[in-house]
Amino acid sequence: MSVNGIPFGLCHRGSSGSSMYGSDMDINVEYLSSNEEFHTSVPAAMCDAVATSHSVTSIGKSLLTGQPIPGESSRILKAALGFSLNASPCSCKSTPRPCIFIHGQGIKQEMAENQDSFPTRYWGNMTDHAPCCTSIKFAVLNTVNNSWTDDEQQQKVCDRALAVSETSIKSRISDTITITHSMGALMLGGAIASGKCNLAPSTTWISTGAPMRGSMGSDYLQGSCDGETNRIMEKLANITGRCPVSTAIRSLAYEHGDYASVKLNRAYKEAQDVYRTHVKAAMCSYKHSGLISNYQWQFWLLGKVVPHKTPHNDGMVEFHSCAGGIPEAKFGNNYRDQFYVTKLNHFDVAFQSGDALLDEAKMPMKWFECLLQRYVQMPQVLL
Repeated sequence: MSVNGIPFGLCHRGSSGSSMYGSDMDINVEYLSSNEEFHTSVPAAMCDAVATSHSVTSIGKSLLTGQPIPGESSRILKAALGFSLNASPCSCKSTPRPCIFIHGQGIKQEMAENQDSFPTRYWGNMTDHAPCCTSIKFAVLNTVNNSWTDDEQQQKVCDRALAVSETSIKSRISDTITITHSMGALMLGGAIASGKCNLAPSTTWISTGAPMRGSMGSDYLQGSCDGETNRIMEKLANITGRCPVSTAIRSLAYEHGDYASVKLNRAYKEAQDVYRTHVKAAMCSYKHSGLISNYQWQFWLLGKVVPHKTPHNDGMVEFHSCAGGIPEAKFGNNYRDQFYVTKLNHFDVAFQSGDALLDEAKMPMKWFECLLQRYVQMPQVLL
């Protein structure tokens, strides 16, 4: 639906009211339990004069009454101050380097080499929002049939990242900007923890939507496919092709939860240690209202149905999990913050739906564009 031409998604909750979700604002409607009487104002004709009358020009009369300004009385003035809803673009103030985007779970098709464009709709178009990227490459891995803890899968992540920069030698990833989404962070973190590759000081790791403690979505889906939840959600899981649960999703079982093994819990701990040490910037969410899109409703549903341990989540990953042990105090809700806590859903933080017009807690592309200008400077190496 739309209000004055502005699109909103409507979620009706029956007798308890409804909610309208927009890119820049959310509106909650609640029903009153009883009627409220509203008294009309005293008619203007019954009011006593409190001020003496003054003569005004025709333009002044128009401004006071809201009537159109007469054409013969209008003046053409030069603007003294410009105004735009869109902030000016950021330029790169770090050292330009090649960029590689490493995706999360859900991709079945694998390609042996990095690609110039992603074969499916997963990442948003970052061409105009990556001023520090001398080139943009995309890793394309099978993240359906492989777990993030798989040794071969972790080695492939290293190989893809090493291939981007000519200065990367052996297992050391150098002069590279690495962007991971979701399970991509666990794969890279696990690879570094197990010694398959490492990051040089000249490499910057940027993370979005990382399930560093797993996801209750995995636990819920495993329960759904095992018949432990309601039939409606079990059918939904079958329709989306998630039953039986894929190897990748099983590996995202919530840390110390019912479906997490001792081995998986240990792998989480090791990946978290790497994450806290090497991630220079991160984007997480504390609210899943998200941007207007054709997938928005799915994350409204997941946010309500999945038994998250906290309401602060992107529909799939909780803020606590995404932070991965990085102190909450480091996060801010403005795109200018190095560690950015948003009101975006899990797909939004992969830049799929661009930015909100006004809400600075919903500007993932602007965050990435300005990030290297404000915070993540490549260290200088003195010889």
